[in-house]
Amino acid sequence: MILKELIMRDPVTVEPEISIRDAARIMKREGVGSLLVVEGGEPKGLVTERDIVYAIASDVSLDSEVENIMSTNLVTAESTTEVSEAAMLMAGRKIRHLVVTEGGKVVGVISLRDVARVLGLITSDLSIW
Repeated sequence: MILKELIMRDPVTVEPEISIRDAARIMKREGVGSLLVVEGGEPKGLVTERDIVYAIASDVSLDSEVENIMSTNLVTAESTTEVSEAAMLMAGRKIRHLVVTEGGKVVGVISLRDVARVLGLITSDLSIW
């Protein structure tokens, strides 16, 4: 299976000036764990639930801009990358979210949970319990 098959929606994007509070609200509303931060249509970073938790634990104001807490070292993979290869990339780089591109354009963001589910490391079949 390739990464393109895991993408169920366009990435949810925000501008770097949005507040941490508003970013959290968008994550809740959209049911996502990360937001792609774009400026002028170009990806600049990724802000995740974990980034927000760390910000709260560090007493960063929720009115601060997400650009202050976002990850800027975006790791990307082409949409034709095999999921198993993406899993190794994510493990090697110690990341939980991977930006998926197609011809240099961002087409989605996948999480470690998405990858683990496909590789059979997480089951949603509760009948085994």
